[in-house]
Amino acid sequence: MLLSRVVAWLGRGTREPPRDALLVDSTRPEFHGRVFGFHRGMDTLGAIAGPAIALVLVKGMALRSIFLVALVPSALAFLTIALLVREKRKSNHERRTHFLVSMKGLPRNFWLFLIAVGVFGLGNFADSMLILRATEILSPINGALVAGSLAILLYTIHNVFYAALSFPIGVLADKFGRRKILVFGYFLTGLSSIGFIFGLSNLFYLGLLFAVAGIAIAITDAMERTVAADLLPENLRGTGYGTLAAVNGIGDFASSSAVGLLWTAISPLAGFGYGATLCTLGAILLGVTSRRYTRYQE
Repeated sequence: MLLSRVVAWLGRGTREPPRDALLVDSTRPEFHGRVFGFHRGMDTLGAIAGPAIALVLVKGMALRSIFLVALVPSALAFLTIALLVREKRKSNHERRTHFLVSMKGLPRNFWLFLIAVGVFGLGNFADSMLILRATEILSPINGALVAGSLAILLYTIHNVFYAALSFPIGVLADKFGRRKILVFGYFLTGLSSIGFIFGLSNLFYLGLLFAVAGIAIAITDAMERTVAADLLPENLRGTGYGTLAAVNGIGDFASSSAVGLLWTAISPLAGFGYGATLCTLGAILLGVTSRRYTRYQE
């Protein structure tokens, strides 16, 4: 199981940067927000539908057969990209450029953006922490089993808001400004972390928190990629998205580790307070530095 998860995450790290670069190359700049919003919404819709279908199939099929069925959409996606998707041809010079050399060529504005993303990422812990916190809050009244089921239901609400609002947020960002909306998303992530500090067992309150967290990730997931598209030259988009993914990956690991350690050693207040502080600092830093951003001109 550990090996399969490692391979899965390696696959994710390999596919995301070139996919994001392909999306940008295939779209006019004024539509980048809605393109990434649509992509994140559909991706999350799949994350909701996939487990739901598996839950139905598990009643009449063996687990091994279900895993085989799960290969079908993956194979179709592979064939679609391999046979139907075309990308712009690169010159021989661009193909042979070393990765580290390409990183040095990334624009200064993009590096400023990455600093803000990195600070935010150090506080943006894994969503599984929200499920654990909800289970902990609800257990004294409902028992561990019921509390766990309710926590999963609340997380479903989170994903529904994530999937439903990603595209509308992208449309708004294209019209009213991507960086401002991303700053708001960072602040909203910090606000949701603050809300989980309080051990209120009211289901409506917890449902509201999960909805806010879902809206926040709908903003941050789509808008980080959109703002990056504004700051990257065409020949360095793959490198830029790879660097962005690396910063986010390091942040995911560091933030979840820090919050878990603080939660265990001190209290949930310490863990979620840490997360809220770093997310808010990332928002402030992005708000300050983004005033200097200019869209990269080819």
